[in-house]
Amino acid sequence: MPGAVSAWLDANAQPFDHPDLPLPHRDLEFLRDLVGEARVVSLGENTYGTQEFVDAKAAIVRFLVEEMGFDMLVLDANGPEAGRLDTYVRTGAGDPVRLLSGLFYNTDRNSNSFFEMIEWMREHNEAGGAVGVHGIGMLFPGMPIHEVLDYIRAVDPDALEVLTEKLDCLARFANDPRGRFPGGRYHDQDDAYRSRCGASLEEARTMLLENRDEYEAAGGADAFALALRNHRIAFQHHLWSAGGLLTWDFLAENTVWLREHLGPEGRIVLWAENIHVSTQPQPLSEYQREAFGDAVVFGFSHGSGRFSAWQPSLSRRHEFDLDPPVAGSHEAYLTAATAPRFVLDLRVASADTAGSGWLHEFRPFRDIRASYEPDRPEEYWRETRIADWYDAIVHFDATTPTVLLPFVPPSTF
Repeated sequence: MPGAVSAWLDANAQPFDHPDLPLPHRDLEFLRDLVGEARVVSLGENTYGTQEFVDAKAAIVRFLVEEMGFDMLVLDANGPEAGRLDTYVRTGAGDPVRLLSGLFYNTDRNSNSFFEMIEWMREHNEAGGAVGVHGIGMLFPGMPIHEVLDYIRAVDPDALEVLTEKLDCLARFANDPRGRFPGGRYHDQDDAYRSRCGASLEEARTMLLENRDEYEAAGGADAFALALRNHRIAFQHHLWSAGGLLTWDFLAENTVWLREHLGPEGRIVLWAENIHVSTQPQPLSEYQREAFGDAVVFGFSHGSGRFSAWQPSLSRRHEFDLDPPVAGSHEAYLTAATAPRFVLDLRVASADTAGSGWLHEFRPFRDIRASYEPDRPEEYWRETRIADWYDAIVHFDATTPTVLLPFVPPSTF
């Protein structure tokens, strides 16, 4: 490894101690200048099953809330499920273990460190704070459909049967409260079925809009807006299943809706995966900066250790060893730093210097996310110019798997 790289990293990296939630704010004070006046801080992750990533992200969230006035944690989890977690951190209503299990999908949301962060948020609010949790995902249509029907049951019970029929074409393929889908999936249905279903879902939306004045008079404007949003989340699942649109198209749309619904003054921490928060040309990052203005984007990397992920071929969750960094990869360069864990502001990297030019070059960068097949390690590297796709990198020489809470999902919606 060229000495210029090691010297540049040591001169520019910000080391920190083990990143647990009680990490003293003084150890993260450098974030104040790094973040500045940005309205959004996006925190990625290379795998959902890495303990140190969750620890570091939780510590950063706490610093941003307590020291810099951030007041919204936005997850790429489903909107209504995250909304119930928001109710917990604001009021204490609900069982946090069940609510975290009910987010499904990503193992970091069901880890002990994420739980500790949620408990800290609750304590912060009890002491007079006002930090909330919101979701921008759309992969699970079960609760959105349930919430729409529950709303109609309250404001117009005579319309419940008709609306139920119009939503049934998707509801029969939706997930249950444990996150499990029926044997047949909506995306397995033929184009004609999905076309008819899309038209039926549109009719349901038209019913809501035609009765807007009546429904707002009965339940309030905010409740109507939320019902319309839940319908849209279910419809997004239909569109995604039909193909042609990617997950981040809808994450972007829902991020913009959040800004419009919650107002322009909030400061947001977005918690998602590296590729979703990156500033490569794709909708989420583009919409994020369009909607909120300045944003600071953190990618997360690691050199060695272990992680947990879903293994599709065996239908189970398992712990895996990280493969050594590919020769010439960004991780191979990052491990040249003296510090075992650090934050690196990539905005100071120059493409014209020997010490930092590699950060502007297309090089392999690890990209595992939620699932992993150990016999195909070459599939989990993506050619990336990290100084162009991220504003900062949080790097660990070695990491460990997440420690998960018991999976105790809600028994009903």
